[in-house]
Amino acid sequence: MEELIHRAGREHRKPILIPTSDQDLEFIIRHRQRLAGSFVFQESYRDGVAARILTKADFYRLCAEHGVDYPSLYEIEKPDMPSLAGSLNFPVLIKPSRIHDIKSEMAGQKGWVAQNAADYARMMELIPDHAGTLLVQEIVPGPESEITLFAAYFDEKGCAHQSFTCRKLRQFPPGFGSASLVISEDEPETREIAENFLREIGFRGIAAAEFKRDPRTGKRKIIEINPRPSLWFSASTAAGKSVALAAYRDLTGVGPLPEDREQRNGVVWRYALKDFYSATFYRLKNDFVLPPPKIAAARHASKRVSAVGVPGDRAPAWAELKSYLRKGLRRLLPRKRNK
Repeated sequence: MEELIHRAGREHRKPILIPTSDQDLEFIIRHRQRLAGSFVFQESYRDGVAARILTKADFYRLCAEHGVDYPSLYEIEKPDMPSLAGSLNFPVLIKPSRIHDIKSEMAGQKGWVAQNAADYARMMELIPDHAGTLLVQEIVPGPESEITLFAAYFDEKGCAHQSFTCRKLRQFPPGFGSASLVISEDEPETREIAENFLREIGFRGIAAAEFKRDPRTGKRKIIEINPRPSLWFSASTAAGKSVALAAYRDLTGVGPLPEDREQRNGVVWRYALKDFYSATFYRLKNDFVLPPPKIAAARHASKRVSAVGVPGDRAPAWAELKSYLRKGLRRLLPRKRNK
């Protein structure tokens, strides 16, 4: 905190804070009053809207209040899990309401999958006692390539700027993770639902939303909203949409908002190392809870962009590789000490 305040004091105008992780976002929300004296950041971090979105139980209550479809769920504490078992239609996904609080203990997962009652009983032993409130949620059937994504910046009047839509083709971890392969596509239904919902709840700032089409009804169900830039945002930039730039110019007043042009479709974004793992997983795993994604569209890209590498700059890719090595060593060393 002190270092941040000190650095801001050296600038001739207030710098802007744009978090790229839930941990950083929580930090801004928690210290918003002090940070506001030295930095500019979006209104949703001040007024409580982002905080409600971050807590999954509160987020789904918002969805219910505004008529936005979402996967059916139960909200419980860990000691109550046994009493719920007989009421569930498997498979289900179990996830903490505040996943970012124990994210470091989840090995990159967004939750725990129980395909049947035996899996569910096993999950009771695996889930940490301090996980807090849990959400036991239906798994929307169909491949992860049925997931659509939305991004935009919402100004003080609730108007959306630089709206962008795309489709996940694969994710990591498979089935219930973050994007590893994405293609830009026009998804008007996704855009309409996301823009209307975010406007109705009074959201101001950068947002990224995720939906999945339910093949049983044809309806899109909202999975989550990130009140910040998401992992795949460089796909929007490559497609001609400048979401972060719109936020920067509007919040700092340094210039006019960028021109809102039609997005370029067919832009394929790939997180190579993670996507290689997921592709291999689907080739080898025949009994996964979801079918393999349909990725044929990626073969006909109008443009390709990497998650961590850009032409002429290998530093991000090397940094990512070193990060994986460090994480791998941390997981291996405790096991060796326990032997």
